[in-house]
Amino acid sequence: MQVEIPHRLLTTRAPSDAPAPWARHATRWMVASTWVVIADGKRFEIPVGFVFDGSSVPRLLWWLWPPGYAPAWEAACFHDWCYAFGYRRVSKRFADDAFRSIMLRQGARPWIARIFHAAVSRFGRGGW
Repeated sequence: MQVEIPHRLLTTRAPSDAPAPWARHATRWMVASTWVVIADGKRFEIPVGFVFDGSSVPRLLWWLWPPGYAPAWEAACFHDWCYAFGYRRVSKRFADDAFRSIMLRQGARPWIARIFHAAVSRFGRGGW
């Protein structure tokens, strides 16, 4: 999958009362400036105020890949948005593949991106 990201994701810590039922049990972050992702020629705008929780890595593995693991940060935001709102425009497979592609673009080692991709493909739930 071809992915273009014209500018970096800007975030701020989300207020505790920000609605985000998909990110209940973790520190939550909010998109601070509209963020654009172009995946396979489709343009997506993640709006200011979208709340996400970083990577949903089991606590046992945080020593290896914390929720703010840099190569997965932007991928997690886009993936959470697809699962919460983008499912009307894309398939789950598209969202999961974009997650891996963004991780690779952000410098993840291919074997790590494959592990994360396998996890979201197997355990991820969205609006579909």
